Amino acid sequence: MNCNRPNVLFISRQMTAKMQPKIRPETAQVPSDEQASLTGNELRVALTKDKICQAVAACLDEFGYSETSINRVQNKAGVSRGALTHHFPSKEAMMVETLERLLDPVRGRTTAPQPAMPDILRIGGQGNGIQSDLLRLWKKVVNTREGRALVEILVAARTDRTLHQQIAPSLHAYNAEISDNIASLYQTDAGQNDEIPALWSICRVFLRGLHTHSPFEQDPKAIDAMIARFGEIMAPHMLARNPAKVPGK
Repeated sequence: MNCNRPNVLFISRQMTAKMQPKIRPETAQVPSDEQASLTGNELRVALTKDKICQAVAACLDEFGYSETSINRVQNKAGVSRGALTHHFPSKEAMMVETLERLLDPVRGRTTAPQPAMPDILRIGGQGNGIQSDLLRLWKKVVNTREGRALVEILVAARTDRTLHQQIAPSLHAYNAEISDNIASLYQTDAGQNDEIPALWSICRVFLRGLHTHSPFEQDPKAIDAMIARFGEIMAPHMLARNPAKVPGK
């Protein structure tokens, strides 16, 4: 849809996204535990699908959802048109698979489009305090290529009914899993732990909302200050079950 108004998400992408090279075969990776069970054609298929999903994430971040075409993904991935459409016959099919991979780390899986994509709230080693967790998630998860790609899919699904219907089951399952994870990491001061998932959802809304607000800020430090202040507001309501020990204390 053409529109004469400036698009805030488009401006944000242009300010934050970097030009991405073609996905080289050696950068496409399948988790080592899966590699052990895949051989021959199965492994080639897995690597090809991984390259394509990496390319989808890169294109979403660089061009946005509407401009992420099958042709662009094919060129970025460096695969033939036949190989791409064999695995993903439609744009929506590519988005569903990429979405699953973007959400995988929170489920303790490692099939995200980027091998280096950080874990999101895995039970081990997280929950060290809402203030530090919010800043860490913004810098290492939300405000990354993968995080911005995820926002592109979510925004597009608001008006694209076909896409919405196809990704809804994954989003609902993700929400249930993250609610269980966060409940194992945090508790309320009043012991009303059924409120923790809702409080964490508020945090997620805040972090994703920063994507649309960041173009208004000239100083990147202003975003960090907002996250710190929001963390202060949430801290009394979300207490870490096993807070990290501070050296010397």
